[in-house]
Amino acid sequence: MTTRATAAIAIALALPLASRAQEVLSDEALEAIASSGPSTAVAVDRSWLYNDPARVIAPGRAVALARVTYGSGSPTRAFAGNTGTSGALLEVGGEFGLVERLSAVVIGAQGEDAAGSARTGAMVGLRWSALPLSMRGTQLVLSGGLIRELQGQSGAWARLTAGHDEGRARLALSVHGERMFASTRDTLDVMVTAGATLRLTELIRAGVEYVGQDLEGMLGDNEAEGGARHVLGPVVSAALWSQRVSLVGGPAVALGAGQGRLLGRLALACQF
Repeated sequence: MTTRATAAIAIALALPLASRAQEVLSDEALEAIASSGPSTAVAVDRSWLYNDPARVIAPGRAVALARVTYGSGSPTRAFAGNTGTSGALLEVGGEFGLVERLSAVVIGAQGEDAAGSARTGAMVGLRWSALPLSMRGTQLVLSGGLIRELQGQSGAWARLTAGHDEGRARLALSVHGERMFASTRDTLDVMVTAGATLRLTELIRAGVEYVGQDLEGMLGDNEAEGGARHVLGPVVSAALWSQRVSLVGGPAVALGAGQGRLLGRLALACQF
């Protein structure tokens, strides 16, 4: 009788413990399943055509990118926001995370000058995230480096990029300045890009982007490069392959005097 009572008490005590263990195992199993999905460390964030990304990738990670732009205009610079593309422009490069909040960027470009001759250019620099990672909704990136235009002249560039995510909406604004090492060029070239997109689904975003190039002429500076250029157009992006690949494209309309009226761009990025 005593043995049966002891067994009954042991079973009564063991049942809640077994139930709790099952709950713990279930939670651990769910966490294991969740962790087996795509890591945010390899989720690419390249939803803009002209705006500079407002995030710096994680250390040890890399983003490979390619952009194709087609339009008509003056010999172009090698950075993404340019509006003076003559014919087709191909950009290939990438970004590599060095340490926390700091990365290096290298971009090579090939296109044509105003006479139709093939030219190459390049852009190299560093990108630093000025805000802590805890501020996920708002981003601020400072970057700068050296540039070589398609027409062969070299210079230095610096850029301030701000971004903000609010619900399904994403906003971006960047101010780019550069100084070419040539006496016949402007003292300072200024470009502004801005954009807003809305997340339509988990994978698709759509919105609009603006680019203003050589805006120093509007501030009274002696403009040596044909005056200000303005571009406005829609943009659609898709996050593919568990958000490791980003595909962005869209047409744009040139608003400045003396420009080709249409400009188109397609960009592909993959993060590793």
